[in-house]
Amino acid sequence: MPVLLIHRIDDETQIIKLDKKNLTLGRLENNDVVIDDIFVSRYHAEVIKRGTKFVIRDRNSRYGTFVNGEKIEERFLNYGDEIQVGNTLITFVDEKKLQQLESAGTSSSRTRLRVDLIERINSLEQLLVKGGKKEELLRSVKELKSSFIIYQRKLAEAEKSKEVADTLCEVAKIINFVFDLNVLLNLLMDLALKIVRARRGFIMLYNEKEKKLHIKVARNMGSEIEVSDVSDISGSIARTAFEKATVVTTDDAKNDERFKNQPSVVSYAIGAVVCAPLIAKKGGRIGVLYLDNPIGQRQFDRYDINFISSFANEAAIAIENARLYEKAQKEERLRNRLQRFFSPSVVKKIMTDEKSIALGGEYRTATILFCDIRGYTSFTEKIDPFIAVQILNDFLSAMTEVVFKYEGTLDKYIGDCVMAIFGAPVSHNDDPLRAIKAALDMKKEVIRLKQEWQKKHHISEIDKFEIGIGINTGEVIAGNIGNINRMEYTVVSAAVNLASRLENIAQPGQILISKSTYELTRDDIVAKHLHPVQLKNISQAVEVYDVRGLIS
Repeated sequence: MPVLLIHRIDDETQIIKLDKKNLTLGRLENNDVVIDDIFVSRYHAEVIKRGTKFVIRDRNSRYGTFVNGEKIEERFLNYGDEIQVGNTLITFVDEKKLQQLESAGTSSSRTRLRVDLIERINSLEQLLVKGGKKEELLRSVKELKSSFIIYQRKLAEAEKSKEVADTLCEVAKIINFVFDLNVLLNLLMDLALKIVRARRGFIMLYNEKEKKLHIKVARNMGSEIEVSDVSDISGSIARTAFEKATVVTTDDAKNDERFKNQPSVVSYAIGAVVCAPLIAKKGGRIGVLYLDNPIGQRQFDRYDINFISSFANEAAIAIENARLYEKAQKEERLRNRLQRFFSPSVVKKIMTDEKSIALGGEYRTATILFCDIRGYTSFTEKIDPFIAVQILNDFLSAMTEVVFKYEGTLDKYIGDCVMAIFGAPVSHNDDPLRAIKAALDMKKEVIRLKQEWQKKHHISEIDKFEIGIGINTGEVIAGNIGNINRMEYTVVSAAVNLASRLENIAQPGQILISKSTYELTRDDIVAKHLHPVQLKNISQAVEVYDVRGLIS
């Protein structure tokens, strides 16, 4: 029978048998599975049995139901599928596999049969003795008994090893479908406790920056374990396993010379212990898995120890994969955010330099470009609002592509105005010239767009659609402004204000540049020197150049 494993964050994994034709999940108490999660709807989803298969169906929930990361309305479930409702993850598995995990370590019926056979041989031996049979026959029976005992022990060991291997295989099938690190750690803890029948345990992961082990999940160790340091909870055991990269065991920690003086051993009445290091594929130690039973309770046999040693290896791989998945997800979110403002080549450079996304700023020399539509408000008053929005989106998209073509940075859209930076965060020797080339291409793009719009929308006023551009080069403070959750890369300085003022006075179709930009590009452009102009909030008159093109 299939079951659902409900992975509740910071809680034990709940097992729900699918023994009904229809099982409902939601926040209200009258659901079959109640999920206390603000992102779960009152009646969120249901699992329906159809023949021998099961279907999960979303019940018009506010935040949706996801299977293996894909939002669904209805889908047939396969073993290993990961379902997400709100912040809660659920795995669809075969109950037989869980039973195999829980029964690992018990004697099989074949072992009991061999015990019965030994008892029969014992009876035969007694009969032979009482009957006064020949001494040679009696010796043969004893030899047969001795050989069979050896055979029984070796066969039992082989059978136990096979059970351990089968159990590890089933464990791998379950944990390899869980990529949320917190959920995975809780699931690993639950599986380890069940399979070796331990009462208590915790998983610690190593923090490279702090050079310390930290408890990430624990069971039955008391609430204080969540904030305690490794030195307070069987510290020497965990440290020894981690530092020596070896499994540490004891049948009675309280009387073990290595650990008996540890305060936690006494206060927790720790008896049998098995503590295994978590070692990643490349040999790096990432943490420890610790299990114990109180004094007077079950000890761990060598099969338990062998299992936990192998289990820890599987767990380390799963943890490493979950971390890589989280890192990849984080990088993908960052990449998607960066692609809104930077060209693909610039995004690639930023992604290889973690410092480039940190808060703060730096002084840089950059060229700032402002491009604005002339008379856009009066233009849109005479056309359909829906068409006006389409035209604006077409315009902003085209201008952005031009900025990216020359590896500039899209700083922001200010209504119908585009602000771009050339020289930050990635700089080139010819950033001022790149900005001017971008401005000239923007004018060409506007001509192309006007032809397309005329054919598509038949707007009589389309000839009046023009742009003005202002460009200035100077020292700026460039960096991420905001907080770690919402950062915006931008530049601030008087140089930015001057570029904006030049754009304000540019006539339709005009590209105005400052003296500083002209001096850096004069050998490559054709420009007309204009009379100095007085700009708003700038005390002295500014020398201005009107760009006409590039020198062939």
